[in-house]
Amino acid sequence: MRHRTVAVMFLAAWLAMSLAETRQSWAQTKTARIGMFTFEAGAEKQWLEPFFLRALVEQGWIEGKNVSLEYRTAVPNDSSQLAKTAADLVRLKVDVIFADSAPAVRAAYGATHTIPIVGIDFTNDPVAVGYAQSYGRPGGNVTGVFLDAPEFAGKWLELLRAMIPSLTRVAVLWDPAPGRAHLEAVQHIAQTLHVQLQVHEVRNPDDIDRAFSEFRPQPQALIALPSPMIYAQSRQLAKLALEHRLPATSMASLFAQAGGMLSYGPDAASAHERGAVLVAKILAGAKAGELPVERPTKIQLIVNQKTARALGVIFPESILLRADEVIR
Repeated sequence: MRHRTVAVMFLAAWLAMSLAETRQSWAQTKTARIGMFTFEAGAEKQWLEPFFLRALVEQGWIEGKNVSLEYRTAVPNDSSQLAKTAADLVRLKVDVIFADSAPAVRAAYGATHTIPIVGIDFTNDPVAVGYAQSYGRPGGNVTGVFLDAPEFAGKWLELLRAMIPSLTRVAVLWDPAPGRAHLEAVQHIAQTLHVQLQVHEVRNPDDIDRAFSEFRPQPQALIALPSPMIYAQSRQLAKLALEHRLPATSMASLFAQAGGMLSYGPDAASAHERGAVLVAKILAGAKAGELPVERPTKIQLIVNQKTARALGVIFPESILLRADEVIR
C-alpha cells in the first residue's frame, strides 16, 4: 500500500512538473504582445531600447521573434488622451501593458483590471492609491517599480540648505498630473525647517517659463518636483535656473547633466531594466498579482560643480564625497 501511495505521489509531481514546463514552453514560443505606454515620443530611444529591451532580450524575449511591441504615447497632463490611449491598448488585447510614468499607470489601471500592468511610477504608493493590496503580494493586475518616497523632499531641502545655510525662501514647481504626494511632503518638511515655499503650478512648458518671471520675492533656491512633463523640460529648466541665478535641484539626473546644479533621485535606467524582468516573468506565465512590487535599488546624487561656481555656491566636501557623479 505504501509503495502504491509513493507511486501516486511521484506520478502527480511528474504531471505537475510537465504541465509547468509545457506552459512555460508555450509562453516562450508564442508571439506575445506588449503594450508600451510611454509619455513622450522618442522615449524608446532614451530608456526603452538601451535598457528595457536589452533586459527583455536577456530574459529570452526578442522583438520580431517571439514578442511584438505596440508603442503608444500620450501627453501626461491630458487625462482624456491618456484614457483613450489606454483603451486602445486594451482593445488590442495585449498580453501585458508596460506603463512608463505615474499618469500612464493611472490611465492603464482605469482601463483594465484584467490585463497585467507593469508600471514605472516614481510618485505614488501603489497600496495607498489602490493598485495593490500589499507590496509583497499585490493581488490585482498591477506590479512594477514604484517610489513613494516623500523623504526625498526632505533630502532636496537638506542638500540646498547644506550649500545655502541661510536658506529660508524656496520656489517649487509642481505639476499636478502625477498627484500631490511630493508637494505635500515638501510642504511638511519646509515647515519643520522654517523654510517659506512659493508653489507655482505648472501644467505645460509655457507655465514653466511664466513661473520664472513671477517669483516674488526672489527665492534663494528652486525645487522642481517630479513629473513626466517636468522631466521632459529638464534642459530648459536647467537653462532658466542658470539665467535667473537660482541654485536648483530635481529628481531627474538629466537636469544636473544639462546644467542644473544638482539632482537626487532613482536611477531610471536600472528601474527600466527591472520593469523588463517583471514583464518577462508575466509573459512566461507569472501573475502580476503574485509578483512583489519593487522599489528602486539605486539612488543617484549628481552635482554640477561648474554650475555651482557660476552661481557662487560652494559644495561642502561631504556632498562631493557622497556624489555618484561630479560634473566639473
